[in-house]
Amino acid sequence: TLVMQFAVMAIQPIITVYITQIASSSDHIALIAGLVFSCTGFASMLTSSRIGKLADSIGSQKVLLVSLILAGLSSIPQGLVQTPFELGVLRFIFGIALAGLLPSVNNLIRHHTPSICLGRIYGFNQSAQYLGMFAGGVLGGQIAAAMGIANLFFITAVLLLVNAVW
Repeated sequence: TLVMQFAVMAIQPIITVYITQIASSSDHIALIAGLVFSCTGFASMLTSSRIGKLADSIGSQKVLLVSLILAGLSSIPQGLVQTPFELGVLRFIFGIALAGLLPSVNNLIRHHTPSICLGRIYGFNQSAQYLGMFAGGVLGGQIAAAMGIANLFFITAVLLLVNAVW
């Protein structure tokens, strides 16, 4: 949960700067950046119930694994895009992958946790989610400043893929 939220939030501090670098015109940069950033949430909204149904039929562990791999692999080309449209398409794919993550994690927690401490474990998971949001926002900007924006996407990809293997 922490890594997932880190991956989502790491781009937030730098997306407008990145869009400015790859856009052919500086007109409406804030609008374009907002649209590109929202592609992730829009894709998750459209696909989460279908992916949840898939998890019910094939298992949350499999959906979690495929979602982590898809999220990691779709992060790599985000650092190589040439236009905001390309970034938006890849963020949309990233959002589809994210739609399989939280429900799968929550379902696995429910299945592997005794009911006597389920609320506490969900609370720990929620704390990890917020820590990932915080760390992604803070460290994403720092990583981009120190290593370049493209490397932020590559680092995020590595984190997601390592999480899939782990």
